Amino acid sequence: QKAMETAIDQFDQVKDAADLQVCKNSFERIATSYPERWLPVYYAAYLNTELVYWEMKSEQNTQRLEAAEKYLKQLEGLEEADRSEGATLWGYFTMCRISQNPQTLGQELYQPTVTKFEEAMRLNPANPRPVILLAFFEQNLPPFLQSSRNREEEMKKAEELFNREQKSYSAPYWGKHFLQMITDSENH
Repeated sequence: QKAMETAIDQFDQVKDAADLQVCKNSFERIATSYPERWLPVYYAAYLNTELVYWEMKSEQNTQRLEAAEKYLKQLEGLEEADRSEGATLWGYFTMCRISQNPQTLGQELYQPTVTKFEEAMRLNPANPRPVILLAFFEQNLPPFLQSSRNREEEMKKAEELFNREQKSYSAPYWGKHFLQMITDSENH
């Protein structure tokens, strides 16, 4: 528990990819020591995926995606794991895979990405992560592939959900910087 609290506090202070890498390593060590605990496995999957976004051109991204997939599969086998959060991570992971090769993987992984985010929202409508990620994902799609959801309303809903979320040591927390990063990149 103490290691998790330290790692989550460390994660909330991340300023760059090097900090995120250190944080990811901490969660991976905890996940290796406590493979039956879902939250360290969850964070190991999330941070491997997140690092790909922070360093889009890194030569380590193939290994990061392989590690993320391994942790996601491990997470599926853990009974106490939050299913909404797991579905969200699968959606984020496939979204990340698309970003690595949009021409080849976009058409193939578009539907699985949307399906995972929608599943996560069905499982927990108060989870802000699939709401914001789906809205962000759809903004980059051609209009004929976008859903009928109002993106502005979805972004506002996600922002409200994120603002209600408190830092937690017992539930997923992506930090306040995550919403800011998404909204900043949306405005550019």
